[in-house]
Amino acid sequence: MIRTSLAALALFAPVLALAQEPASETDFIRGVVRSTARVSIATDLAAPIVAMPLLDGERFSRGDVLVAFDCSRHAAQRRASEAAAQSASVELKQKSFLRKRGAAGQGEVDQARAEYARRQAEIDVARAHMRDCEIAAPFDGRVVEKHTRVHEMAKPGEPLMTIIDDAALEIELVVPSRWLRHIAVGAPFRFIVDETGDTVAARVLRIGAEVDPVSQTVKLTGSFDGSSRSILAGMSGNADFPRDEEGKAL
Repeated sequence: MIRTSLAALALFAPVLALAQEPASETDFIRGVVRSTARVSIATDLAAPIVAMPLLDGERFSRGDVLVAFDCSRHAAQRRASEAAAQSASVELKQKSFLRKRGAAGQGEVDQARAEYARRQAEIDVARAHMRDCEIAAPFDGRVVEKHTRVHEMAKPGEPLMTIIDDAALEIELVVPSRWLRHIAVGAPFRFIVDETGDTVAARVLRIGAEVDPVSQTVKLTGSFDGSSRSILAGMSGNADFPRDEEGKAL
């Protein structure tokens, strides 16, 4: 099972903090890099973990096994369900045969048919559990952090691992709302990364749906124009927008 991690919200903290202090139109605008896909891996199984082949920071490809569980108990349950279903099938055939010869009532046949259907449903449940015995990567990416280890017992619903798609990065910005007079989707800007000192070309991808009335700011989301391989989610930096002769953002 894969669900959105609440930890992803932490990436917005530096950006949202900017909303408390309106930015000057002649200053750089602070931004934070985030991934569009940061998720935690969890399971509904209560089973020991037998394999977690990747370490923190390692890369994986879509379809790679991230976590594998000891499902010997679930396999035994599946075999038991299949045997019970076979027995119910024989019983249904016998009752149907006897019904045709008047030796069994319709109610007995209906009961045998219902029992057979119940056993088939148990097989479906057992097979579903077996499919959950391995968790495959939903996309290409990297391991951010492992929250458990091999041989530990997985707890249903609790995160096992956090992963990220580091090829799909965006820049979260907060700018003065009066910039909306000039800035539109597609507007170019430069992003100077604090951690590496690199200057990367970017452009506005989305504009926020509302203006914060207190700080008179609006959120922008930017995307990198070129390769962002050297940039990691969580990095921050300054966004430099083109300005007119009076120094105002275009």
